[in-house]
Amino acid sequence: MKNNYLYLILIPFLLWVLDEIFVFKPDFFFVALGLGLLIITFGVRRLIKKQSPKFWPVFILPLGLFYLSFSFYSAMIVGQFWIQAIFLLNAWFSFFYLQNIYYYFSFGAPEREVKLRRLLTSGSFLSTFAIASSLYALPIFLSWPFFTLLLVFVLISLGLFGQFLILEKNISAEQKIFWGIKVLILAESAGALFLLPLNYNILGLLLALIFYLLILFDDWRATGRLYYKKLKWPLIISALVIVLILLSARWL
Repeated sequence: MKNNYLYLILIPFLLWVLDEIFVFKPDFFFVALGLGLLIITFGVRRLIKKQSPKFWPVFILPLGLFYLSFSFYSAMIVGQFWIQAIFLLNAWFSFFYLQNIYYYFSFGAPEREVKLRRLLTSGSFLSTFAIASSLYALPIFLSWPFFTLLLVFVLISLGLFGQFLILEKNISAEQKIFWGIKVLILAESAGALFLLPLNYNILGLLLALIFYLLILFDDWRATGRLYYKKLKWPLIISALVIVLILLSARWL
């Protein structure tokens, strides 16, 4: 128990150290990312391999996506305050994710599943923002066509939506179909937003809002709560938020 709790502290700390290193040595960036993924893999394997009834590497996905998305995003932005805030966010999310999967699989604590689902929802929303913003910003630095970036985003979207299935005991054919539908809708939305002359952060935020609505509506569908009264207010609030963002954003 003591050794496992030490890993819960050590792994986020090491990820934070790797983030800090590539700030001072940019050439170390991809090496740091590779080492970070190895550390995450080791941590997940050490904490849950024997207890997990599933193929344990699938539990690397949520933390791996979060770490990679914000590490890439930190390379796109300027301002030491925000960069350091991102590094701390990476460490914070790593700690709570590893803590929850450890207690969930080691002690079968049912409340940890609820916390994990909430953590996955908030983490995937933030990951979508960071990934989308990074991809929208890449054409500024690289001459890649957006179609290529869109294909990359489709592959990443499979993981963003797929991470919600890791706690399911059995994945039905219906869940797989709606998984594909959500990826398709998000990809089409990403392509449509690219046409807007807005800052990449604004575009990333708008796409993250669409992602959250897709997750929310699919959860209601799966639990039999998808009806008009439930849909009305999220759609109204989201529409108002999007309008406010578009009206207050600086158009390029």
